[in-house]
Amino acid sequence: MTNQISKPRTLTLFIVISLYVFYTPLLLAQKNEIRNNHLKIKVAAAQILTDYDIENNEKKISNAIKEAHDAGCEIIIFHEGCLTGYPDENEIKNIDFSKVRAAERRICSLSKKYKIAILLGSTSEEDGRYYNYVLIANEDGNVLGLYNKTWRAGERYYEAGEGPVIFTVAGVDATVIICHDLRYPELARLGVAAGAKIIFISNNESGVTHENKLLGYRSMQIARATENMVYAVMSNSPADPKDVTRRNCSHGNSKIVDPLGNIIDEATSFEERLVVGIIDLDKANRTTVLRTMGEDEGSKNFYGVECENITYKKWVMDGLKLVHRLDGKNIPKYLMNIEDLD
Repeated sequence: MTNQISKPRTLTLFIVISLYVFYTPLLLAQKNEIRNNHLKIKVAAAQILTDYDIENNEKKISNAIKEAHDAGCEIIIFHEGCLTGYPDENEIKNIDFSKVRAAERRICSLSKKYKIAILLGSTSEEDGRYYNYVLIANEDGNVLGLYNKTWRAGERYYEAGEGPVIFTVAGVDATVIICHDLRYPELARLGVAAGAKIIFISNNESGVTHENKLLGYRSMQIARATENMVYAVMSNSPADPKDVTRRNCSHGNSKIVDPLGNIIDEATSFEERLVVGIIDLDKANRTTVLRTMGEDEGSKNFYGVECENITYKKWVMDGLKLVHRLDGKNIPKYLMNIEDLD
């Protein structure tokens, strides 16, 4: 009797295993095909108020990452200097960079835990030199690298960065710039020429009392999206309702912009919240950039020439040589092996 029961069970188990072995690769291939077609992804820009308290900043950052994960987001970006504060030349000397490095490792480890890519604004000190950067970890917990702010906004104590970057997070190529970089549109343009469909912007701009600057900031963020026909995702520090004139905070208005300049979501000046949007990557067609490279088929068919301006094409193609791909091969030693924290 026992043998009669076990044989059907064995047969059923064999069929289940066979179906699993046969269909799983097909389902994974189908999922990868959908992913490669770039359909849609959900992104978040964290607008949180931080200061020079690294431990408290880390808690707020970690909470925002979990909240973004719970909301189904695949990428989250934080504002310039989010972890460390945005110091002046005296305050930067008081930062405990051993705490910063440890916090960065813990934050990066959350990318693997929550399967979410993280772009974190931070500061470092290496051999007596200071750097203002965005740290990028992909959704698998791999640190891809640092983007150092290329164009400084008067901070002589920071080192200048080395120009545009491109990297892959959540299956899509992207680029990132920091605050004052907005005024140099070639940084974003060359990143898009290299393949980026999202321009991430990590800001900590002038405060709400500098009203004469606010329209310019807003227009530049929208322009970077529309002039390149891609998405722009910007995180900025909110204003401090207890002290609107204090340093190390900004005017908020974190936003997500589509390729036509429409605002998908935007925070107000004092809000602390996630700005969230679904990005349809098919709409990030990069046509204006491809046209300058002689790679836009629509323009070729309409005008009947490969490229309307060969001199400009040469300028763009030469500029592509300046774009660095962040792929995890050149990162600080303290950011290696973050999986050890699991």
